[in-house]
Amino acid sequence: MNGRWLEGKAVPFVELTVAHASVLTILAISFERYYAICEPLKAGYVCTKTRALLICLAAWTVAAILTR
Repeated sequence: MNGRWLEGKAVPFVELTVAHASVLTILAISFERYYAICEPLKAGYVCTKTRALLICLAAWTVAAILTR
């Protein structure tokens, strides 16, 4: 494959994916903080590290799919 083609397609894709994933991650953090403030007793067992990891993976997946 031609290196210019890869550079012409891959770099903008990665840049946009990172931008979209950043927005989605900040949105997820905002929802988590809102929930922690509004439901402080439930937040301890609802907002877990595993759930945060899954949400981050989902944000990156959605960002990559929507960037196409």
